[in-house]
Amino acid sequence: MRGRDLRLVPLAVSVWGTALLCVLVPAVTGACVVVFLVAAVGLLGFSWHRRRNRRAPLAQGGLIVVLLTAAAGVALSAGFALPAREHAAEGDGRVVEVRAEITSSVSLGRDGRLWFEAFTERLGPPGRAAAMAAPVRIGVDQADGFDLGAQIRVVGEASATAAGERSSLVVFAHDAELVAPASGVFGVAAALKRAFVERSTRLPEPGAALLPGLAVGDTRAVSAELNEDMRASGLSHLTAVSGPNCRTRGERKLTDFKGSRRTH
Repeated sequence: MRGRDLRLVPLAVSVWGTALLCVLVPAVTGACVVVFLVAAVGLLGFSWHRRRNRRAPLAQGGLIVVLLTAAAGVALSAGFALPAREHAAEGDGRVVEVRAEITSSVSLGRDGRLWFEAFTERLGPPGRAAAMAAPVRIGVDQADGFDLGAQIRVVGEASATAAGERSSLVVFAHDAELVAPASGVFGVAAALKRAFVERSTRLPEPGAALLPGLAVGDTRAVSAELNEDMRASGLSHLTAVSGPNCRTRGERKLTDFKGSRRTH
């Protein structure tokens, strides 16, 4: 790495380390904000005192202040997101109504559902959903129109995720409604995607089923047998890393586990 790049390493370690701590141990988020801010202010005051008394400034003192301030900012951001996530997690084991916007491409799960990420606008008991903004993962029966940017309403059973997962809830929908299709740039992208998938499926197998997954992350054309063969050979990631269809390994395992548990 070049010298300029190396100077960014402490900042990256500070930011990512704080983010990891606050995500895995949410209870320490508030303490992190206070400790880092107090330390940064204290160091600034100490440096000002030394400068006033015409003493040599602390070596790397400015860098440490920047690192502490950045860490405090990350912890503060995590703290602002925490109440909504905790409120959403209260739906664990209950039937909930979700009104949300889809924020990822769809993928076909082992349970035969279409799975995607979404950001809620309203969440709560059916008929009494309240305004709430939280990331969720939703599984619906196979249907058209569930594209990135679409507005949806679903009712289904919710299951809270573990600390460290991007989504605060996983919802197994038994009733799904497309409130508004993807529009604008998302609408154009969805139309191009559908046209690409339609033309790709006219090609000889098994390439016809694999090409949409490899190119745009749409795995709905992949048969169950081919999907299992790819999992057994360790090649399933090839159709799971396209564009916005990227998911963490932990989220994929969580979805597959919960989906298979419900189908047994």
